[in-house]
Amino acid sequence: MTSASIEAPSRLTSTTPRGAAPKDPSPCRVREYNTAAEIKARAERRRLLTAAKLVLQRGGWWGFKVDSVLREARLSTRSFYRHFQKKNDLLVALLESELGAAAEVLERKTAAGDTPSARVRAYIHATLDMGCRTELAKKSFLFASHWRELLPEYSQTIDNCAVQMQAPLVAALTDGMQRGEFTCEDPVADAAAIFFMVGHIAADQAALGGTTSRAEVEHMVMPLITRGIGLH
Repeated sequence: MTSASIEAPSRLTSTTPRGAAPKDPSPCRVREYNTAAEIKARAERRRLLTAAKLVLQRGGWWGFKVDSVLREARLSTRSFYRHFQKKNDLLVALLESELGAAAEVLERKTAAGDTPSARVRAYIHATLDMGCRTELAKKSFLFASHWRELLPEYSQTIDNCAVQMQAPLVAALTDGMQRGEFTCEDPVADAAAIFFMVGHIAADQAALGGTTSRAEVEHMVMPLITRGIGLH
């Protein structure tokens, strides 16, 4: 749920092309330093992502062109191909960045609850905020309508983003199940069901400009979730 973040938004691995900064062959080992080339490559990639976001905000999905991104970033075509093979690789990297930021917000908001039920409610409210609150919906709108177009080619990346965004809810449901507070038997499956139901609604709200009031949206989802898992 993007903020575009929103729907079904781990780090991108499948779109790293030839010429990108090399990965540490031993990911469990802490790197003590970064080479100048690695630092430069990361900075260049950040410039491309920042420029891509600005271009997407100005021109929308259909007006998004690599040439416009390169002009905004003041980088060359060679710079682009050091990190991405095609436009959609850049778009999915931006989607992943936005969903990663959304996942951090969900984790922070969910952790504020002092009981499993309070954490589940906080998670649902934070997810709905991404589609219903104007300042957050603007970010969500970037991908709310079109992320499905990336799904066939980047299903694993988008699935990983969804898992990351569901993690705080899985933890809250697991805790509630272990305490006997919830009636759910499969926290992972239940978290996925709640995430996709609420995330789809939030994405539609962002894409359509909030045609349904927040109170109506909550009235649609909360009774069902309450009955389904025994939410207090």
